[in-house]
Amino acid sequence: MNHCLNDMEACLTDLLQTGLDTGAGDSAAEFVRLAEQCEASGLHTGQALMERLSKLLDERTHTFAKQDETLMEIIFQAQYYITLCRERWQEMEIMRGWQERQQHQIQDKEGGDFT
Repeated sequence: MNHCLNDMEACLTDLLQTGLDTGAGDSAAEFVRLAEQCEASGLHTGQALMERLSKLLDERTHTFAKQDETLMEIIFQAQYYITLCRERWQEMEIMRGWQERQQHQIQDKEGGDFT
C-alpha cells in the first residue's frame, strides 16, 4: 500500500511541476495505471480519484479553453487522501507493534513461570 501511495504522490507532484497541460496524454495513461495499482492494493477511493484525474487530463488534450479548477480540486483531494491513508497506515503499524510487544510480554511471563 505504501508503495502505491508513493507512486500516486510522485505522479501528482510531476503533474504540478511540469504544468497541467504538459504531457497531459502521457499523464492520463499513467493515472490509469495508478488506478489499477490502487484497486489491486485495496485503495478503492484512490482508484476513483486516479480514474477521475485520467479522464480530466484526457479531456484537456482535446480542448482549447482549459478549466483548471476541477482538475486542481481532484489533485488536492488525492493529496489529502494520500495523507489520510498514510496516517491510518501509521496508526495500524503502531497498533501492530504494541500488540506484538504485549504478546512478547505475555510469553515472557508464561515462560518465566516454568523455571
